[in-house]
Amino acid sequence: MTVQKNKICVIGGPFPQQVDPVLQLTPTGQGKLAADIANVFEENEYTVERLGNFDGGKPLTFDALADSLNTLDSDVVVFLPHLPNILIEASETKIRAKEGEELSLKIRPAPKLVAGIKKQHPQALLVPFKLADADMSRVEIVRWMLELHAGLAVYSRLGNSSQYFIIDALANEIPVSKNTLPARLVQEISHFLQAKRRRSIHKGDVVPEVPYLSDIVEFSRKMQPAFSQIIERNVSSGRWPGNFSFRCTHGFLSSRVENGFIITKRNVDKTGLTENDFVFVSLQLENEAIVYSGSSNIKPSIDSPVHRLIYEQIPWVRSIVHGHLQAQGESIYPHRLQRWPCGAENEAHDIIAVAPQEKQDLWIANVDGHGFVALIGSDNPSEALHRLSQLNYTKD
Repeated sequence: MTVQKNKICVIGGPFPQQVDPVLQLTPTGQGKLAADIANVFEENEYTVERLGNFDGGKPLTFDALADSLNTLDSDVVVFLPHLPNILIEASETKIRAKEGEELSLKIRPAPKLVAGIKKQHPQALLVPFKLADADMSRVEIVRWMLELHAGLAVYSRLGNSSQYFIIDALANEIPVSKNTLPARLVQEISHFLQAKRRRSIHKGDVVPEVPYLSDIVEFSRKMQPAFSQIIERNVSSGRWPGNFSFRCTHGFLSSRVENGFIITKRNVDKTGLTENDFVFVSLQLENEAIVYSGSSNIKPSIDSPVHRLIYEQIPWVRSIVHGHLQAQGESIYPHRLQRWPCGAENEAHDIIAVAPQEKQDLWIANVDGHGFVALIGSDNPSEALHRLSQLNYTKD
């Protein structure tokens, strides 16, 4: 059976703007890196569309590119064009000036075309490129990614054109040279595309009561100062904890109830976590989607698909704690599991494959570049949470 490859759109090279019927202004750049990336995708039997003025690409002006983005039909958009920062209002007739005459042209900021891609194509994987200032922090780069809803990104820094970094939304980054970037980027995108994600459907406002929920909330509050110290210490020293996200600062907590589980709301601030900051998630899918109840404007944690599969496949698990740091100490599986994008069910399958079949009070696995996942088998999680609080936690 032939496996159908995903469609890839590579947007690169310079995009000129028309000033009058004769004159075009074209940014510098030849799009060689875009061509190299497109070539490697094709070598790996992907269907590739090339947009832009580079080898094999479809030549477009800036305005034509903006129109083309509305009709993209790709699973992945790799965005590394050379674009103008300002636009000159085009003249319908040829601009002429006598010697010594000064012309006044109307200019305006060029729209940030990359900002609209995910709005128009929410299912596509967006991989933008960024040339960062030398002093731009990795925190700022990740925030830029999150604003664009980019799953992966590539950045380099002004003054160092030979060094690139492939980075994900948890700030895990891979340093690569310009020559090795295309092959490694294809490898990372291919892995990302294997991730199984699920959308969520809201049904109802009822969230069941959970025994010992106050213990789980208290654990989160107790761990907050320790986790924050690790984070802030590393960020202030320039060593970003690669497996930690400031969007969900102190991890995800969940606990089993009849026919499902409750889990923390998406991106809720764990500093002031309360028992009202949970939603209910059913073990049953509907049209392949996660079904949840609670506040209609707040979705469940992005890792809900991972927790759902664990509860479904491991009957002894009563509660799950996931934090974006690595745990060290007792009850920990000796091998790190491979990294997947946040919320990918693949992570749950990896955990289920190595988790004990018999009931455990506490069992922990570390996921490379993501953090720890603690499975608690006791109806009363107090003792397991206490043991969890006594472990050492590191950024890697």
